[in-house]
Amino acid sequence: IKQVVSIATQGRHRSYDWTSQYRLLYSDTPNNWRPYLKDGNIWTFKGNNNSDNVVREDLQHAIVARYIRFIPLHWSQKGRIGLRLELYGCSYCKYEWADVISFDGHSIISYRFRSKKMKTLKDVISLKLKTTARDGVLLYGEGQQGDYILLELRRATMKLSSSQYNLIQGHTSVTSGSLLDDGHWHSVVIERYRRNINFTLDHHTHQFRTNGEFEHLDLDYEMSFGGKENFVGCMEGITYNGDNITNLVRRKKVDTSSFVRVPIFWHISCLMFTK
Repeated sequence: IKQVVSIATQGRHRSYDWTSQYRLLYSDTPNNWRPYLKDGNIWTFKGNNNSDNVVREDLQHAIVARYIRFIPLHWSQKGRIGLRLELYGCSYCKYEWADVISFDGHSIISYRFRSKKMKTLKDVISLKLKTTARDGVLLYGEGQQGDYILLELRRATMKLSSSQYNLIQGHTSVTSGSLLDDGHWHSVVIERYRRNINFTLDHHTHQFRTNGEFEHLDLDYEMSFGGKENFVGCMEGITYNGDNITNLVRRKKVDTSSFVRVPIFWHISCLMFTK
């Protein structure tokens, strides 16, 4: 069973055979097929107008399926129906000992603090991610006075932003890495003590000091993982100041009410796959 997040098509190599429009059906059995819907309507995908250019479409919402069926609607007038296909997504099996969480672009984990406010001098956050998306928010927390911390992908580069108190000179942003939308696992560790931060991506560490005058990070109520700005991909090993967030999700000890459709899958691996 796969969770599919994106589809890429080509025509038959060096030919006049391609498919210019098609519909997508999916199922977890050989018999009960469902059409892919977008904005509540059965969606018609735009395919190819030649044999070799790749046309890729990211799905508005991920689908979970064992079987995929393509229904050609229009094809090359010079030839016949032709199709080369690549599907992008995550494998999943419901093995409770695995610690991989799949995000479908709307999913969010809300980790609520033990007290309504967290005013910390030291923070340690770590996670691993795998995605083929270039943009998306991985974690976010904010306070009423303007403090915040934000980890996100921007053009397949990791960006860490933070502000300690709501002053322009308190904002700090640092970027690291490139081509992080390659479908491979990448690890992130953020270690903050007062204004000193170690930002480690795949064992490469940036050391810097945050701007501003204040040495604590004042956050209210909760920190969220995924969700905002449509992160699509997988995370594992999410920890915050010693708490294992993935384990808390498994034990239903954190808020996952904002997940929209079977978004948590405990599986062996999260891989780009090809059919």
